[in-house]
Amino acid sequence: MTKKILAVLLVTGFLVTMLISSAVFAQEADPTLEALYEQVYELRRQIVERRVELGQLSEDDGTRMLERMQERFEYNSEEGFGRAAGAGGMGRYGDESRGFGHCWNN
Repeated sequence: MTKKILAVLLVTGFLVTMLISSAVFAQEADPTLEALYEQVYELRRQIVERRVELGQLSEDDGTRMLERMQERFEYNSEEGFGRAAGAGGMGRYGDESRGFGHCWNN
């Protein structure tokens, strides 16, 4: 009897998890939100380029940051912007380490 109850609870939990996850992924993309994220990306890109011009960032650091920003933007464009876009932060120089703040913080 206990095994049956445990099996039913496990199956129920699995089904609920599947329903919730499918509902999250079924949300349609909002074109206005996507356009805003594209504007934010473009502004951040311009900031990094300007900081390189001013000598606040080295060419290598700026290049790494721009590459990482582009990767994240493309990923979020494909996967959808609402889930994690802009959450947390990236490493100090746009590498794989994690940190807080924006990509242009030095």
